[in-house]
Amino acid sequence: MLITLAGIICAAGCITTETKGEVPNKFVSISEENNGDLIPVDMRTPITIKLLENPTTGYSWNVTGTEGLAITDDTFEPPKAPIPGAGGVHVWTLKPEVTGMVTFTAKYVRSWEEAQANDMTYSITFYVTPEGASVVNVNSANDGTTITGPKNGVAIVTLDENPTTGYQWTAKVSGNAEIAADSFVPPYSEAPLVGAGGIHKWIVTFTGEPSGTFEAGYARPWEENVADEKSFTVTFAQA
Repeated sequence: MLITLAGIICAAGCITTETKGEVPNKFVSISEENNGDLIPVDMRTPITIKLLENPTTGYSWNVTGTEGLAITDDTFEPPKAPIPGAGGVHVWTLKPEVTGMVTFTAKYVRSWEEAQANDMTYSITFYVTPEGASVVNVNSANDGTTITGPKNGVAIVTLDENPTTGYQWTAKVSGNAEIAADSFVPPYSEAPLVGAGGIHKWIVTFTGEPSGTFEAGYARPWEENVADEKSFTVTFAQA
């Protein structure tokens, strides 16, 4: 399967992420590298998902879930050059229907074959905010600082994490802050990356005024009475 998709990539060209972790003014366009991602959008934001596909192999993407999302367009774009056996790109345009958590999931399968344990899967979660709400992006550079909380919006906290070392981030919040969702996003690669780390994302919402504290510790869960390898704290305050 990996060899097949590598051929598709060569034929169709690289699909890059145009938006990652921010609410854009017009649209969000995402691809394979966002598998497992958690992205904030608002109700007015059209979402485009582009996944490499090669129907000549018998494989195609089968959508298995669009909770909270409406599919407004579903097309297959063939390769620009007429290369025998070359693949193209499957493109879906989605429209959020509700606020809060919504998901898109799909499997890369042959329609005549029964589901297999090693079938390639794709899943992405969006946190839909009301129209016009703001998003504050927080990362390791904000450690120990106080930042203005997003009025009527959300904060997305992003920290590097490598579970292959045994270390993981454990987060908690206080004040008006609440953790609405979190996800570990592995690095994207055509072939498995042994020992590679990714990023951990949290969506932080607020009850009432955008204030409170987000704290996280980086440790091995099975080690007791051991100080965290790293820690992270950020305080949200009203403007």
